[in-house]
Amino acid sequence: MQTLLDLFETFGKRGAQTAFVNRTGVRRLEVSYGEFSDLSLKMARLLADNGVGPGDRVLIWGPNSSWWGIAYWGIIVRGAIAVPVDFMSERERAETIHRLTEAKAVIQSRFKPERMTASPTLLLEDLQYLLEGVEPIIATARPAPGDIAQLIYTSGTTGNPKGVILSHANLIANMTQINRQIPIITAAFTFLSLLPLSHMFEQMGGFFTPLYRGAAIVYLRTLKPSAIMDALGSEDVYVIISVPRLMQLLKTSIERELEE
Repeated sequence: MQTLLDLFETFGKRGAQTAFVNRTGVRRLEVSYGEFSDLSLKMARLLADNGVGPGDRVLIWGPNSSWWGIAYWGIIVRGAIAVPVDFMSERERAETIHRLTEAKAVIQSRFKPERMTASPTLLLEDLQYLLEGVEPIIATARPAPGDIAQLIYTSGTTGNPKGVILSHANLIANMTQINRQIPIITAAFTFLSLLPLSHMFEQMGGFFTPLYRGAAIVYLRTLKPSAIMDALGSEDVYVIISVPRLMQLLKTSIERELEE
């Protein structure tokens, strides 16, 4: 495996296996690997129809969900470069990154009260409707391992955002090493995705790794402790990629419920 396209080509072969679960609070929606592959090919076509070509940058500014994943893989299949932006970032920061990368298109969320006015713009939550009548792209990109796959912008806690170039080879090297050093992950695992997919910690541990193994990923509409605990109780979760602050939040919530 040398590029992300090599990984993508394994998705359709998994057919009805569950790739994603979206928990919206009142509904639970599953997306199979077969559906995920087909939707990503349609996404690539939609991007092409909006003027995005190989090597163009596409900014993603939205919350974790199966549609974030479909948008990301549509970009990769098109041969474009993904530019994930933290959903919690203000519009000013997103616009700065948009300007720095000269992004050809923006995929953003309707849940942001202040959205970017860049054109063309696609709403993440509308993709399920926008892709309905779209034919899957036939000619997928064939990137070289050294080609850029994505640009991650980071500045720690202060300072101006700085772009980090990540090639297909960079991401594949990380992915294969993780799966070599942690060989216990199988398709039977279910991951609960809580940290932002715009950060490489979650992206590598809670996105690429389960997809590499054919595991399922659960996404929540809200990160309230009650929603997290409900998912833990009903989704047979094996893995959470977490940070101390999130664990403290859950600990506090559990202690409060015990006291009540």
